[in-house]
Amino acid sequence: MRASRWLCLGLGLGLSLAAEQARAFCRTTTCGPGQCQAAPECAYCLTGGLPLYWPGGCTSFSAQVSGTTLRGISAATTGQLVEQALAQWIAVDCGGAPPSLDIYRTQEVVCGQQEYNQDSPNANVWMYRDDAWPYAGSGSTLALTTVTYNVKTGEIYDSDVEINSIEVPLTVGDTQVQADLSSIIAHEAGHFLGLSHSYDKLATMYASYQFGETGLRTLEPDDVAGICAIYPPGKDTSSCDPTPRHGFSIDCGEPLEDTGCCTTAPGGSGTSGRWAVGLGLGPRFCALKSDWF
Repeated sequence: MRASRWLCLGLGLGLSLAAEQARAFCRTTTCGPGQCQAAPECAYCLTGGLPLYWPGGCTSFSAQVSGTTLRGISAATTGQLVEQALAQWIAVDCGGAPPSLDIYRTQEVVCGQQEYNQDSPNANVWMYRDDAWPYAGSGSTLALTTVTYNVKTGEIYDSDVEINSIEVPLTVGDTQVQADLSSIIAHEAGHFLGLSHSYDKLATMYASYQFGETGLRTLEPDDVAGICAIYPPGKDTSSCDPTPRHGFSIDCGEPLEDTGCCTTAPGGSGTSGRWAVGLGLGPRFCALKSDWF
């Protein structure tokens, strides 16, 4: 796998870890709807289950080679924006040190579908949907992140992000902003790393977005508290291997029948999710889809 490890010098946000009483973030867990109860303060947080995280202290991501022709945004630009967003997340101040996580950018991939291959190579892909939006919430969903994980440990196996380019007027830059791609990517990067939605209205991980806003490009104290809770500082990540499970591939795997069950994930006004349990491959893992309106 060809990978370029980014240097995060100068990317620190100057934000300190939020006080516990200010905490509003929710971590994504192995709990599906009907398995655990929503927390009293926030339907996005489920009480019970195991919190999700990338094991080993590192992971990687790829941009899909086509970019979005419809919105005129290339794969190279997408990769740069994702790189910048994830760099912010892993360069925050967790009380004197950054989170214990490194992220590597790999070469662009041909595969343009969300998938996890149980016994063949994988990639963590950021892609667009120019032809159709195949999920619920048509017309109002900005993007969808699918996290595949081990139900017994909470270890993340794979994470793919689909951006609704056919219905959403995505823009890049600081003028004539409509649906700010940098803000969308910063939010989905939080899901990619293991965070659910926050009930802090100032947080990047808040569940709604107003067209024209660019403030979500940068993280707030609640976002910082969330990422520091998942990846507390102090762990040696120097020997971590960011290669996806079973190796890296630019191509899609063989199609597999999806016989898992799906339902609506917990959420409040303006948010929902889709759970796919088992994916027809037994109880070893399941996938949580976190979408954003």
